[in-house]
Amino acid sequence: MIESTEIMEAAIAAIENERAGFVLVPGDVTKDGERVSHELVAGYLGQLEAGGKQVYVVPGNHDVKNGHSFTYIGDRTERVPNVTPAEFAQIYDEFGYKEALYRDPASLSYVAELQDGLWLFALDSCIYRENIEDEEPITDGKFSVATLEWIEEMLEKAAREGKAVIVMLHHGIVEHYVGQEKNYGEYIVDDFPTVSKLLAMYNARLVFTGHYHAQDITVARWQETNKFVFDIETGSLVTYPIPYRIVSIDAAQKATVQTKHVESISSHTDDFQEYAREYVQGGIEGIAIRTIMGYKVSQAEAEKLAEQAAQAFLAHYAGDENLPAGQEALQSRGLSIMGRVVVIYYKGMVISLWNDLEPPDNNITIDLTTGNWQ
Repeated sequence: MIESTEIMEAAIAAIENERAGFVLVPGDVTKDGERVSHELVAGYLGQLEAGGKQVYVVPGNHDVKNGHSFTYIGDRTERVPNVTPAEFAQIYDEFGYKEALYRDPASLSYVAELQDGLWLFALDSCIYRENIEDEEPITDGKFSVATLEWIEEMLEKAAREGKAVIVMLHHGIVEHYVGQEKNYGEYIVDDFPTVSKLLAMYNARLVFTGHYHAQDITVARWQETNKFVFDIETGSLVTYPIPYRIVSIDAAQKATVQTKHVESISSHTDDFQEYAREYVQGGIEGIAIRTIMGYKVSQAEAEKLAEQAAQAFLAHYAGDENLPAGQEALQSRGLSIMGRVVVIYYKGMVISLWNDLEPPDNNITIDLTTGNWQ
């Protein structure tokens, strides 16, 4: 969104007023990994730390060795410096890396102690080392064998020392709707069943993720061991509905998750949420129209289908999605043969976006001893 600086300023101001002691940033702190953008973000995060909040950052797929780091001059672009892994850690040294108890030699992952007895596993799931200059960064995420071994070593150490564990990484560790791995697998870490089970077996019950720009919480359970893990995915500050989360854990091991939104910015004081929704809807519809017309579907039919698809994505982005009674996910009535082919091909995914998996996405209290919620 073009108003990203205004949004960041509004978000920082809102978070400064929250009672939270720690701020977790699970990657994609920049759009295209420009060094100047990282330095700007670090300045904003420094405001939070100056106000008494400790900030922890890990990279997202846009942040390191991005081959599309540009400055925009009128209608043309020019390359600008991006950052290496070492430079990322240097820029964000005050936001997790300096506080790290342990660093993974094979990635930008680290372990930090948020407070006595509580360890944060800040995990780097990105594969920027495979990025190519002048090409878009790789969206997918995975852990190398070395990093997985380090994660398990750290989990074992936390267990031996009686430390509670929470986790943060960019990519999801659980599917957030049926068929996500098939349709958008690059938004979930590779071999996610193994990763999620590894974390759950060591009682890492809350995992904070991002990447997909959606407000969604999903739980994975292993009945034979009574283990579980919640993937708490938070949407982007530059995508409707501009959310952030406040999480608190009480002495009874109840984690309360509350969703808040940036409601206004300096250039949109009264209509920001509506503006943000229309902005994202237009972008989704534009992509969908071009895709659908590739099936030799008329523009009028493509626009009709694209609007329905966009409604599903927007509902998923906002969380707690529920298809209104009597409304079809994708309507095929009156369409041409090729239009109906598109419906057949995509309807399952659109239906999945509307069918929210348990538990609730925005406001929830989780019992960390049982995995029940209310």
